[in-house]
Amino acid sequence: MFRSLGPFIIEKALQFAKALGYHEFRGSNGWLEKFQRGRRITAKVISGESKDVDVNDSENWITETLSKILKDYKPENIFNTDETALFFQCLPQKTLKFKKGKNVLWRKAK
Repeated sequence: MFRSLGPFIIEKALQFAKALGYHEFRGSNGWLEKFQRGRRITAKVISGESKDVDVNDSENWITETLSKILKDYKPENIFNTDETALFFQCLPQKTLKFKKGKNVLWRKAK
């Protein structure tokens, strides 16, 4: 169901099971699918901006707000942030969310 998040969820489940003393728990892909289906968890694509930013707002922020922020710093303490694009590209493309409706988080043992 969530190929990119699946291994992370399974690993966390294994850690919880071990901490709780459930040493027979294996955390298979089948377990993951049943876990997500039973709790109505889905993957949602993280979308971009809902509308464009007004160019005037951007220019005003640069000329007014940014200059106020930077006035307390010496030029040698201001750094280039070109490398931040690398980290931006590392952000996840999807997130987990509950489907609308009643969610069952805990079930009583039979």
